Amino acid sequence: MTVSRFFAFFAAILLVASGTALAQTNEFPQPNCEEISTESYSNGFQSGCARAIIGQQLLIHNADALAKAVANSFHIGPSLIEPAGLEGISADEAAARLTRGTSLLITPAADVATATPTPKWNAWINGKYTWNNNGDENFDLDGPLWNGLGGIDYKLADKVTLGVLGSYESSDLDGIGVETNSEGWGAGPYLGIVLTENIVFSANVLGSLVDTKQTGPLHFDSERIQATAALNGYWYKDTWRLTPGVSVSWSKEWMEEKSDAAPDQDVEVALLTPTVQIGNTLRLSERASVEPWAGAALDWTFINEIEQDGSPDVDDPNTDLRVQAGLNFGFGSNTQLSLTGEAGGLLLDEIDTYSGEANLAIQF
Repeated sequence: MTVSRFFAFFAAILLVASGTALAQTNEFPQPNCEEISTESYSNGFQSGCARAIIGQQLLIHNADALAKAVANSFHIGPSLIEPAGLEGISADEAAARLTRGTSLLITPAADVATATPTPKWNAWINGKYTWNNNGDENFDLDGPLWNGLGGIDYKLADKVTLGVLGSYESSDLDGIGVETNSEGWGAGPYLGIVLTENIVFSANVLGSLVDTKQTGPLHFDSERIQATAALNGYWYKDTWRLTPGVSVSWSKEWMEEKSDAAPDQDVEVALLTPTVQIGNTLRLSERASVEPWAGAALDWTFINEIEQDGSPDVDDPNTDLRVQAGLNFGFGSNTQLSLTGEAGGLLLDEIDTYSGEANLAIQF
């Protein structure tokens, strides 16, 4: 697939999401979480606003972590493979790369060398810590969000992997006169497919049970479904990597208030996120390498809705920019460690986020 076709496919996704947004503009104007303010705690909307903020961060983490998991499963990373194989390079350059200990995946069209066999199983774990700094418009809710993912997948074919993952989340947000604590567990399947030499598809569905408590009698039990699909490209030039990508993610949470102190709520969040990363692989030893990289992500939250019986819906779409940097380590041919730092909220006045993330994967 050419670069033009790659981005043409993304444009089709954008048109579908734009149609959803345009349809919403025909509705009457609705309140949003910024307008609810600290003077309106009694209406109970602060619960849904907090859950929407957390749900957005979880969707971002799921999309990023899943892309890493699938890339590692197919041995895409520093000192592991170049999706384009050995086409287009000289015999001297191919020999030099091989003598550096780099394992290369050779595409079927290339007959310069024999493909390096890869393990069938891939096990991984990913943890992320996010500090949320909300303004008064978002109830001044400040505090941490811990969320972790772990999974294992098996290659059904050279270009198809199928796996299961589990999740854990915990939040502790304190605001003006209100505190929100939550904890939840989840599980679901995921899929990875190498579509072309350079483009990889990943997708997952995750079901979770969440317990949320707030200052006072408010106590919600939630059932939540999340789904994510992403396309990521991997283009290499010498030791440099360019990875454009796009993901679409959706979440729906049904919150049941257990103390009857407030109505039940439904929270729905959906994001469209184009991303880009640039990295350069450096050799550390005969068996180890590191890839410093930097990137950015634009999060268009085109659905950010809270429904509550007896009240108008809260609808608060927004757009945000995140910047990222990290180190991707490769150890031998079957172990990868990724460390990532990120700052978000660059286009939002009401919230800033700062996060650190670690990902460890092993193939066998």
